[in-house]
Amino acid sequence: MKKRNVLAFVLCMWSLCLWAQDAAVGEQKKTAGKSVTVSGTVIEEDTNEPAFSASVVLLKPVDSTLVAGASSGLDGKFSIKSVKPGKYIFRITSVGFKPYYKDVQVAASKPSMAMGTILLETNAAVLDAIEVTARQAQVEMKADTFVYNAGAYRVPEGSALEELVKKLPGAEVAEDGTITINGKEVKKIMIDGKEFFDNDTRVAMKNLPTNMIEKIKSYDRKSDYTRMTGIEDGEEETVIDLSVKPEMKKGWISNVDGGYGTEKRYTGRFMVNHFTDKLRVTGLGGANNLNQNGREAMKEAGIDFVWENGKKENEAGRLRVGGNARYYHRNTDQLSITNSETFLSAGANSSFSNNSGRTRSGNTNVNSNFRLEWSPDTMTRIMFRPNFSYSENYSNGQSSSVTFNDDPYAWGMSDPLSQYRDYVADSIVVNDNRRWNHSDGKSYSVDGMLMVNRRLNSKGRNLTLRMRGGLSDSENKSFSISEVNYFLRRKPDGNNEKSYMHQYNANPSKSYNGSADLSYSEPLFEGAHLQFSYRYQYRYSDSDRSMYSLDSLVSKGVITQEQLEAFPLEYIPGVDWLELARNYQNSQYATYKEHNQEATVMFRYGKDKIRFSAGVSVQPQKTYMDYTKGSLDTSVVRNVHNWAPRIDFRYKFSETGQLRFRYNGRSSQPSMTNLLDVTDDSDPLNVSKGNPGLKPSWNNRMELFYNNYIPDLQRGWMVHMNMNMTKNSISTAVLYDEASGRRTTMPMNIDGNWNTWTGLMFNTAIGEKKYFNFFTFTSFYYANDVGYISSDSDVSQDVTSDQIVNLSQKSTTKNSNIGERVRFNFRNDLLEIGVNGNINYQHARNDLQENANLDTYNFSYGGNVQVNMPWNMSFSSNIDQSSRRGYDDATMNTNELIWNAELSQSFLKGNAATVAVKWYDILRERSNIWRSVSATQRTDSWNNSINSYVMVHFIYKLNLLGGRNVIGEEPEGKGHGGGPRRGRGGFGGPRF
Repeated sequence: MKKRNVLAFVLCMWSLCLWAQDAAVGEQKKTAGKSVTVSGTVIEEDTNEPAFSASVVLLKPVDSTLVAGASSGLDGKFSIKSVKPGKYIFRITSVGFKPYYKDVQVAASKPSMAMGTILLETNAAVLDAIEVTARQAQVEMKADTFVYNAGAYRVPEGSALEELVKKLPGAEVAEDGTITINGKEVKKIMIDGKEFFDNDTRVAMKNLPTNMIEKIKSYDRKSDYTRMTGIEDGEEETVIDLSVKPEMKKGWISNVDGGYGTEKRYTGRFMVNHFTDKLRVTGLGGANNLNQNGREAMKEAGIDFVWENGKKENEAGRLRVGGNARYYHRNTDQLSITNSETFLSAGANSSFSNNSGRTRSGNTNVNSNFRLEWSPDTMTRIMFRPNFSYSENYSNGQSSSVTFNDDPYAWGMSDPLSQYRDYVADSIVVNDNRRWNHSDGKSYSVDGMLMVNRRLNSKGRNLTLRMRGGLSDSENKSFSISEVNYFLRRKPDGNNEKSYMHQYNANPSKSYNGSADLSYSEPLFEGAHLQFSYRYQYRYSDSDRSMYSLDSLVSKGVITQEQLEAFPLEYIPGVDWLELARNYQNSQYATYKEHNQEATVMFRYGKDKIRFSAGVSVQPQKTYMDYTKGSLDTSVVRNVHNWAPRIDFRYKFSETGQLRFRYNGRSSQPSMTNLLDVTDDSDPLNVSKGNPGLKPSWNNRMELFYNNYIPDLQRGWMVHMNMNMTKNSISTAVLYDEASGRRTTMPMNIDGNWNTWTGLMFNTAIGEKKYFNFFTFTSFYYANDVGYISSDSDVSQDVTSDQIVNLSQKSTTKNSNIGERVRFNFRNDLLEIGVNGNINYQHARNDLQENANLDTYNFSYGGNVQVNMPWNMSFSSNIDQSSRRGYDDATMNTNELIWNAELSQSFLKGNAATVAVKWYDILRERSNIWRSVSATQRTDSWNNSINSYVMVHFIYKLNLLGGRNVIGEEPEGKGHGGGPRRGRGGFGGPRF
């Protein structure tokens, strides 16, 4: 705890020192002599939206040399400080707009000079005549918003958004499509501040072409409730907000991409966008088998739209409607091999398991969402959001696994799954298990939200009513066959014990819910409000799991074992046999009726540079449960009181710098089924029990964030730290039977789980024309991971809860990760070349098992190049050496040299068509091996992937702006991804 306090203190002091430094610089400027601040707002005339990052400068009338300058912010506002009195030429430039000039006289009689609101007039012809004399900043920071200029990153022709996001400093895109930026997971992608296909980030990542994107903004977006009412509900989500290039905001924009390659790889997608002053419509469709490195094939089609009547945010009669509908289908074929080591109690050998399996699955989903926002007058806002979803799914799988009581590789096995029978006599083989399974189901859901906000005066007094409701219904079936041999357990005849299980499960469920929220905000004094809110929610759910053990028909003399084994996997017998086969012990039926309340009081203050809020929520909950399982038929009533305090403090040093601290605390209750003293032994190797003694958990989360940015130098830095601590977290205690390999599990409270993460980012342009860029991101992660491990060789078939409690031992794994990413690149109009490096060191120590100790390094280094040739040909390539060191298993210490290349040729008017040849993993060295370590287990896994293949793409773009095809107006060789590289003013367009 002392080390954590010291770390937090050091970071806080560092942030305060930076703050003090900024303040000192500001004070020096104030005392440098008589000066004036020139300010105003820049608006785009065609869209009536703020002109972000426009260049605003003051020039000497004699020779037009620069005197002072600034860049407009996200709200279009600018402020040029420390201007000496005198005559100047006032100029505003932004790419795609006519320059704005005005002669001004700055007088010493006033400390400030207001230029008012300035409208920039669109002039597309100017775009072709621009000579780029400076590079766009790769990343800028505006308070709590990271702004990435798309034109500062080069991606191959025809690339989708995913390829661009992967290049952003601090961004990571996982194999499953999860996006994180500076340690935060992105939950939503928006276009020009408006939602795009609701919460499905994959649609935008896979389909949006990069050539239509001007800027990418990342920030924490508050909930609909907070944005409408101003009352903090603690619900924020990190979003990516895309700004579309202004020249593409009118007319039709289409993009078609089709490709076929070796290894039977194929892809095809299209997207059509229609923009007017009030409307945006997007239609898309596609099919490919490239997802998850070739393991998944998908088809999709969808439409998304937003329409607004052109009135401003708080103007009477303002109306915005939008929504989307989407069809999605996927098929997955996955092979996997897993080797795991489960740590047992001190002095006992670990348990080792090897598993191989194949799963074919599919899912079809149709969903639609609708949004309406209406302001009937200047004091009232109404929001309505209904949603609908329907899905069907299926899965077929088979697997083989073997459990050992010693490391099979240490005994000389190279392939334990095929060689284990040769070692049965050595008593290291515990069991083998062959399993076949099938499942299918369908479900639908409908829900909606209606919110009405009424401002009672202009000082912040308002009243809000929010109502929500929904219902869902699902029906799922599953079938499984399992054959287990127990090599250390013998029958009276001397043969080893065996078990054969054939099960069928039917799982229908339904639920519905409704809630109402009422909130009120009362102004106290200037900048301060006291806010009250109350919520009542009712939830009902009904779930049934009817289990049928068809193998029990043998013991009841209905059929023979041979007849049973002849049944197909998905066999459902007639009503009479089915009732005989019902497994009453493991069938269960439960209904829940929940009455939840939440009362919140919060104080909020915001004035000048300070924003502060603090509050607490009290959450009484009453739940009725009717539960039936085997001989247990019970009704339970539970009354609990949760509470959740939160604090949010923000100090804004400038338009580009801030310090922010947030704290959230929350209590949570264990599920009511976990609290029941029941046993589920439907799987003979994995038996689970409830625990009536479980206590509520309490989680603390703290976050510290500091960032700053110097526009003139295109230099920014960020410090981000968060910490999570959980008291009475629920862990799973495991009692392991060494003779059979059976695991009996039970949830138990445990203390000691906490983790912290710190990220430090620095990015700067280098040189007068900013041709060079340097980026570094340092991260540190520490986790104190606790869990229960246990072992006993004389465990009976009926394990008691007391046995699990008495034999369980607490295990602690202390895991440290230090990572560093560095990138340095050069870029001009024809060439981009860069080098990069990445290293991650993991140090893990377990207090009971030395096998869990790790000192491993994962590192990579390489480079990339992209050349735009004058005859509309482009070549790009990247090569990276990825290595692992420090693993005891030599097969994990690998080197992989990954080389990708692409050659593209554009043709037709305006380079509308492109043929591209892409070759992935040219040297065929990528493996698919991962290792993970926790307090109780080490796991190595592999899955099938198609990493190396060649694909030929044909890409066609058609842009009809206002009925005029303007593709030919794009300057050649100026773009990323074939499009024009046009930064709008500021530090990305023409420089003064």
